Amino acid sequence: MTHTDSAGPADPLRAAFDRHRAGALAEAVALYRAYLDRRPDSCEGHYLLGLCHAQRHEFAPAEACLAAAVRLRPDDPVLLRSHGNILKMAGRHQEAVARFDAALALDPASAETHRCRALSLKGLGRFDAALAAFGAALAVEPDHVETLASRANLLVELGRPEAALADYDRALALRPDFTEAHNNRGVVLNGLGAYREAMLSFCQALTLRKDYPEAYNNRGITFKSLAKYEMALRDYDTALALRPSYPEAHNNRGNALKEMRRLEEALQSFERAIALKPDYAEAYNNRGVVRADLQQTEEAIHNYDRAIALRPDYAEAHFNRALSQLQLGRFAEGWSGYEWRWRNPNLCLSAQPLPLPQPPWRGGEDLAGRTLLLHGEQGLGDAIQFCRYARLAAARGARVVLEADRPLVRLLSGLDGVAQLVGRGEALPAFDLHCPLLSLPLAFGTTLDTIPAAPSYLAADPALVERWRHRLGPATGPRIGVVWSGSASHRNDACRSLPLAAFAALISPRFEFLCLHQEIRDADAAQAADTPGLRLFCDDIEDFADTAALCALCDLVISVDTSVAHLAAALGRPTWVALPFNADWRWLLERPDSPWYPSLRLYRQSVADGLRGDWGAVLAALGADLAARFGDAAAVAKG
Repeated sequence: MTHTDSAGPADPLRAAFDRHRAGALAEAVALYRAYLDRRPDSCEGHYLLGLCHAQRHEFAPAEACLAAAVRLRPDDPVLLRSHGNILKMAGRHQEAVARFDAALALDPASAETHRCRALSLKGLGRFDAALAAFGAALAVEPDHVETLASRANLLVELGRPEAALADYDRALALRPDFTEAHNNRGVVLNGLGAYREAMLSFCQALTLRKDYPEAYNNRGITFKSLAKYEMALRDYDTALALRPSYPEAHNNRGNALKEMRRLEEALQSFERAIALKPDYAEAYNNRGVVRADLQQTEEAIHNYDRAIALRPDYAEAHFNRALSQLQLGRFAEGWSGYEWRWRNPNLCLSAQPLPLPQPPWRGGEDLAGRTLLLHGEQGLGDAIQFCRYARLAAARGARVVLEADRPLVRLLSGLDGVAQLVGRGEALPAFDLHCPLLSLPLAFGTTLDTIPAAPSYLAADPALVERWRHRLGPATGPRIGVVWSGSASHRNDACRSLPLAAFAALISPRFEFLCLHQEIRDADAAQAADTPGLRLFCDDIEDFADTAALCALCDLVISVDTSVAHLAAALGRPTWVALPFNADWRWLLERPDSPWYPSLRLYRQSVADGLRGDWGAVLAALGADLAARFGDAAAVAKG
């Protein structure tokens, strides 16, 4: 819209407009007001003064001016749209939509009004209506790149990344130098795990605009996803050099430092993020995780509490708080909070809850005469630890059906309390109720004093034990089963696993060290084959039933925190476990024993050793106790 009552260079409205256009907004406001004092019926004067106020973020007077302009010219769709935009900028989206609707009633083919209406509908959370409004705008102007990009952004929020990519690609075909579209396209690709393509998008955005902090921050996220933490840190630092008050980059920098085990520096980054954005729930949660890693568990809980206060539905913070509560032995709170794992699919390590029509069992319903399905959800060690509850469910009168991962089926075939065992993926029999294995402690109200900790609750198959006894031949010394690393995909594997080069300090040919690994990492394979005193059986171990038979023939099992540690202890075999300083919640804090397994002993890394990645003290303690147990220090010391 342009004013039409200009009267030449001396026109006061033109003079005000010139100062406005020159960026002298305070002078322009004064001139507009002076003009309106003389011409209160000037629609153009009210309109231009309103725009000037809006540029100064003075939305209340801006809205009043536009309302006055609309009163003077109520049938002008441009004025109606402008009034709607001011209301939108002020966050008054419902009123803005009403203005846009009025404008569209007068000019239904205005793509700009449809687009503005879509943005206000999005602000109201009416996403489907907003999507339709963007579609209406594009029906009028199909090649409008800003509308394509805006619709793509909405499609991302609606969880439709492929459709969003199509809109970004269309916008970029029309305008190849559209930096924001390159950046946003990279964000979507990163979320889809297409890291290489995401990297190309961010690099293209940065080629077009080298001072683009968001693109550096987002590329840093992609580097972190690829475990290239040094490169991620470099990008975060560049983003912060461009914009020091960028809380998201500080938070992401903290996450990269955490992965690099530079925990004190990570804390500083999270604290900076919180200082810049006091309502930053994610930064509080992340700071809590680092506090927990440093075994500052109460401080961790305080941070999770703050995150939850800011965002009550924050599943990850609820879950992390539960882990810390469980680690402290506060089981009543911890088991309840642990149920938040179902609210966020990233919190469970493997399988998600089965889509079952039958109701879940929470512990309150009578089980007598009913069939209860118990099903695994996370790792194999978790299944071994919590399958013990089948006996308790059977004692309440349930007919228990247990669904187990294939590597556990033979092992669990004789588990006390289980009426029927089903391999994962097989057809399930009829049942009345179901319960995930890790929800059983909540259902049974387990406390530290009521953990069902029998000396053993699993048994090796006698036929397999005899087969392996024959395979091993006569013992030449105490037999020690060993596991020095777990699955590389475990989220804490970098802290819990050892390279064989370090663990080999315990191995001596004067003992029989039986490798209980079914697979050995490539980095350890050559040394494993050439280590005197270490016997390998990887090709002969079919599943956990074979591992159980080997454990049964061992005098002692030494393991890092893996499923084999759970297996050996569930069999009642003497089991020593080397724990990282940020040990899993189930091992509690500081204790050298475990209330879950009477035959298990814990060897904990100190915080300082853990930060250095140093297992020397733990290995020395294991070596000393091994020597004391079997009476030959020379057998376990290699100088």
